[in-house]
Amino acid sequence: MKKILLVWDVKSKGSPATLFYRALCGYDYPTKSGKSHSNGVLDEIPDGVWEFINRSTLLIEEEYAKMVEEIFREFGKHLLWHRFEVEV
Repeated sequence: MKKILLVWDVKSKGSPATLFYRALCGYDYPTKSGKSHSNGVLDEIPDGVWEFINRSTLLIEEEYAKMVEEIFREFGKHLLWHRFEVEV
C-alpha cells in the first residue's frame, strides 16, 4: 500500500495554530470528573496506519490521507504544506 508523507509549516501563531493542531490531533481538557478528550481527525483513523515523524511531518497510508488533507485545506491560509508519495 502507498504511503503519503505530509510536511507542513504553520505560518500563523496563536489561535489559528492551536485550532489546526486541535482539529488534527484533538485535545485534552479538565472536567469535574477528571480529564476528557475532544477528538481530532487522527483519533478517527486507526493507530497503525499513521505515524508522526516529527511535529510537522506525518506518514500515513494513502487511503486515510484524504481525511487529513481536508484539515490541511481547511486551514490552508495558515499553513504551507506539501504532499509526497512514498515508495515502500
